[in-house]
Amino acid sequence: MFLTKLALKNLARHRNRTLITASIIAFAVFFYLLLDSLIGGMTEMSYEMIINYEAGHLQVVTEEYWEEEEKLPLKNLITPEPELMAVVKNVPGYLGSSAELNFQAMVSNGVNELPVIGRGINPQDFSGVINLTDYFVEGEMFHAGERRAFGVSPAVIGKRLADLLKVQTGDYLTLLVKDKHETFNTIELEITGVIYTGNPLVNAGLVYIPLDVAQEALAVGDQVSKVLVRLENKNRAPGVAKELAGQLQAVNPQLAVYSWDQLEAVTVAGAKQMGNRLIMTIILLIAAIAIINTVILAALERMEEIGMMKAMGLQTKEVIYTFVLESTGIGVLGGILGVLLGLAGVGVFTVVGLDFSGIIDMAPYGIPVVGTIYGVWNPFSFVTVFAFGVIVSLFSSILPAYWAADKDPIKAIYPR
Repeated sequence: MFLTKLALKNLARHRNRTLITASIIAFAVFFYLLLDSLIGGMTEMSYEMIINYEAGHLQVVTEEYWEEEEKLPLKNLITPEPELMAVVKNVPGYLGSSAELNFQAMVSNGVNELPVIGRGINPQDFSGVINLTDYFVEGEMFHAGERRAFGVSPAVIGKRLADLLKVQTGDYLTLLVKDKHETFNTIELEITGVIYTGNPLVNAGLVYIPLDVAQEALAVGDQVSKVLVRLENKNRAPGVAKELAGQLQAVNPQLAVYSWDQLEAVTVAGAKQMGNRLIMTIILLIAAIAIINTVILAALERMEEIGMMKAMGLQTKEVIYTFVLESTGIGVLGGILGVLLGLAGVGVFTVVGLDFSGIIDMAPYGIPVVGTIYGVWNPFSFVTVFAFGVIVSLFSSILPAYWAADKDPIKAIYPR
């Protein structure tokens, strides 16, 4: 009890050292929690952007198509037969499904050309999976079977693409495509709507056209690339995917079902999150080194005090205990301060967010998010980073304390 009281008194007696070391720990904890919240928010928003604007919760495709999906091939497609769609619509938590045909294309305004991804859709079904209604800055979504004069097809494009091509609703574009037989074909388009979403791919890289127009131009008959499915809860998607895959085997053994968390874009986002967490861990280790350095300097400054303690009869292990308990107390103080600051900082992030749009475009870095990024609460991070600060403080004091406590008392009191 005496040694414990002595260690606690030393916290107040050596206030400057206590405040400096506790501040280092608090800053490391605070900085980690802010970054963890921001990175978690980026990752979560990336997932939502991919689900809400690109992929839905489930994708029904052939396994062969899935393996080459990045190339947007026009082979290994599927036919959305009534029997297949009936099975899809009976899955638990079903909200909507949409067949779509994706293809590579070059879009031209008559002067400039840009590579894009064409997406043939049935607008009514599509809105049940990916609803773009609230994101139109000009015009509106076309209707099923809609045609313009002289065989021109309606189209919806993103605002970024419209700005690059210097076009607006009512203007005309040409899509240059290569059909299933490797023959070039063109699709004449009239822009009926311009959208601006939180997903940069949708804003700059997609052109939506009627599904039947795309099928005709690409010579694929009534086939599509995939069927997207939206559920009530994204967390149920992996389980529903397995259940649906088993049911579809009776319809077509080549069909497979993939949930949103199996998409490559989601995998990349998760990998980037792990990489960022590694960086934050390195930051914490740097802070740990600073803590160790502070403890060593404190031990050197208190050599005479250590000598007096040993001369009064304290054993080496008792001196070490005093130092370790004192250092652990500093870790607890720093950890509590850091957590309190973290609660305030993360709270601001979750409400106000951080707008990157005026700072940097995040899309090239694999983060498909435009505009304000909000933080997320991660209680586990608060617990682990607090424990880390306390444990580092504890272990960082053992060797310096042992080194100092093991010295001869006379040499410690009179080092010269």
